[in-house]
Amino acid sequence: MQYFSTLPKIAYFDGSRNSKIYTNLMARADIKPSLLNNPLLFYTYDIQDEDTPEIVAYKYYGDAYRYWIVLYCNQIMDPQWDWPLSRKNFDDYLNSNYNDIELNHTVHHFEKIITQYDENTLTTTTNTIIIDELDYAELHETTEQFNLPTGRVTVTVTKKAVTFYEYELNLNESKRNIKILNKTYVNQL
Repeated sequence: MQYFSTLPKIAYFDGSRNSKIYTNLMARADIKPSLLNNPLLFYTYDIQDEDTPEIVAYKYYGDAYRYWIVLYCNQIMDPQWDWPLSRKNFDDYLNSNYNDIELNHTVHHFEKIITQYDENTLTTTTNTIIIDELDYAELHETTEQFNLPTGRVTVTVTKKAVTFYEYELNLNESKRNIKILNKTYVNQL
């Protein structure tokens, strides 16, 4: 196969010090992190419910066989679990893994959410911390304003009990936003 001819070769020595040349199936290429973080090389894309890597590659590159570029640029090694599940597959996954739990009413974890709004820069920063049930029960939600030399800052502390359904849904939805390599650079990859 043409694919295997691109992989490097390694020498293997047996117990008698005889060597044989084999294809290194464990070899793997990688994209430099500085390139992966370069916004000029990529577009962002929100994966639709029925999209697969092949469909996304066909939509953007006009060739379904360039699905590997989509996976590669997003460092997806396992498209079955690193790609967001469709609505039907998500429901099937929940039913098979949580058949004894009432997903919308059973708490997975508790969160303390600290939101900071800077009126000068008009930026909002949110920090979410997982806390235990006792801290959750004792936490009081607050909003405070601070006058700093750079302007007023509003800090809000809230809490949230995250159900198993919300946890799994957030995990699945967090995989929807991916990077698509600009067509101009595909041949260089």
